Amino acid sequence: MRRLTAALVPLAAAVLLGGGPALAEEPLDVPGQVTDTADVLSPAQEAQVQDVLAQLQTEDQVQLFVVYVDTFDGVDPDTWADRTAGLSGFGGDDVLFAVAVEDRLYGYSPSADLGLSEQDLQQVVTSDVEPELTAGDFDGAAVALAEGLGSDGGGGGLGAVAVVAGVAAVAGGAYLVTRARRRRGQGPPPTRRIERPDPHAGVPTGQLEAQASTALLELDEAVKTSRLDLDYARLQYGADAVAGFTEALAASEQDLSRAFTLRQLLDDEHPEDEPTKRRMLTEMLQLTTAADARLDEQAEAFDRLRDLERTAPQALDALTSRITALRGRLPADEERFAALQRRYAAAALAPVADNPVQARARLDAAEQAVAEARDELTAGRSAAAVGDIRVAEDALAQTGTLLDAVARLGGDLQAAEARVAEVRAETEADLAEARALVAGGTGSGLRPQVARAEAALTAADAALHPADGGRPDPLAALRQLEEADIALEQALAVARDAEQRARRAAASLDQALLTARSGIAAAGDFIGTRRGAVGAEARTRLAEAQRHLDLAVAQGRTDPVGALREAQTADALAQRALQQAQSDVAGWGGGPGGGYGPGGFGGGYGGGPRGGVDLGSLVLGGILLGGGGRAGGYGGGFGGGGSPGGGGRRRAGSFGGSRSRGRSGGGRF
Repeated sequence: MRRLTAALVPLAAAVLLGGGPALAEEPLDVPGQVTDTADVLSPAQEAQVQDVLAQLQTEDQVQLFVVYVDTFDGVDPDTWADRTAGLSGFGGDDVLFAVAVEDRLYGYSPSADLGLSEQDLQQVVTSDVEPELTAGDFDGAAVALAEGLGSDGGGGGLGAVAVVAGVAAVAGGAYLVTRARRRRGQGPPPTRRIERPDPHAGVPTGQLEAQASTALLELDEAVKTSRLDLDYARLQYGADAVAGFTEALAASEQDLSRAFTLRQLLDDEHPEDEPTKRRMLTEMLQLTTAADARLDEQAEAFDRLRDLERTAPQALDALTSRITALRGRLPADEERFAALQRRYAAAALAPVADNPVQARARLDAAEQAVAEARDELTAGRSAAAVGDIRVAEDALAQTGTLLDAVARLGGDLQAAEARVAEVRAETEADLAEARALVAGGTGSGLRPQVARAEAALTAADAALHPADGGRPDPLAALRQLEEADIALEQALAVARDAEQRARRAAASLDQALLTARSGIAAAGDFIGTRRGAVGAEARTRLAEAQRHLDLAVAQGRTDPVGALREAQTADALAQRALQQAQSDVAGWGGGPGGGYGPGGFGGGYGGGPRGGVDLGSLVLGGILLGGGGRAGGYGGGFGGGGSPGGGGRRRAGSFGGSRSRGRSGGGRF
């Protein structure tokens, strides 16, 4: 999605307010190859720069983007350039050159694939570009960089760079003067718009889709682990101390939500043509890159705030207290689950079926991690202790989530049980009205909807009173009654005026919201505590379910009919998310001896249980995912302080993302 407003808003403000201090420019998704919000180029100069950039692209397949702003507002130039390149989805042979005119600073961010060494690129910039900037010749700076990147400069014959530098030194700048005269003598070419190219040209669409899905999963992991870290830090230091991190995480969560929405659109029943699909995949990559970079920017400061190496003893004391509290809670929660099993159908409890077992496994893991961290501190290895502390934190958070999910589902089932008779009576009344219309001859076209509602009522009865005498599933019964309600709304819409429809929708909305919230919570808890096995599809459906629920709540007062529809859509998506996640987990670690649960990780990661702790439950929960990892590794008892098994998916770092563009630079002129 374009973010041109990031550039236009401050520019418009400058026009309206006249003089005054320069307005800060945030990194942006550049709208074209030349972006000049500082207004340093005349129309003729901009057209000339555009022509040189087009020539560079045609002759050398290098895409140079030039951005002039008033100020980077204290942001390091290369960081500003990297973030803008990330937001713009640059890759291949793309190069970004950014200048903050009032700051007299510049930054550049080339792709890692650019066929020019860091030293050669730096020489082009310092020898050719900086003199133009110092002289205030901003169009000349852009042209100089384009010539340095081209086949006559650094792009195709890198030996020419040294020659140019020598000529400039001997001739006292005569080369620059001659080149500037040559440019000015050519006259401005006709103005033409250069269409934004595909930044991933040459990458097959299937491969691009795989990259976008991987980036989506990685960002989802980074956001979840960053949220966990932030929650711990807020408890320790207060909300004010983590305000900046909270804002960064909220912004990244918005980008993640938008990326999930794009994935949902790509997955729906309406296929996109190839160019549209590639644009959507590109935007997904732009969003995930920007969100990831935003988290990375906060990572160092966040680590300084927590400073776990220094505060490890206090952190371990707090974790020990938490373990004691959860250990004391566990028997009551296990009995609560047993009581639910005696009262409700197994299908009703499927989302939390193994939660008590998984909770106990992760609590054991947290306890062992704390013990190992204390051993590391005693041995003077505080950095290694940090890895164990983070494992314990994540394991304890998931233990609480697993147990809370059992209690929440129990409450939802009780609430559904109390409501189902009333909702069924309302549905029966609507069905009688629809049948009367059919019998009176005014609703002959309504028979399919009436039949659909009757079938849903029958299914609801079966969920409440199974034919085999089994236990009930009141939430399933409510969902069937809502299915009947959808059919009856379609049947009765022709006979009811807008006021009646709104009144009926408002009456049904509270129940639909309750059902949707219950479904989203169940799916969210299941996915969040088993995210090591759950793929992008289930996460996408869950994110989309939450989006529709938010819309339902927002529209509730002004458009109850639309809100009811959104709530029903939210619940349907949540059920699809849960089903897909359950399928992912069922197939995880497939083959004989696969699956999850104590002793059920197929002998991987140190042979299953180790020291009384099942490592499979930690991998399932996304606590150990391999590849990289948090500061200090994962502790000596969990895969030897590194990635267990090696080469797996990357564990998101402490309040941070996972990717960087690299080779950026900058300076002052």
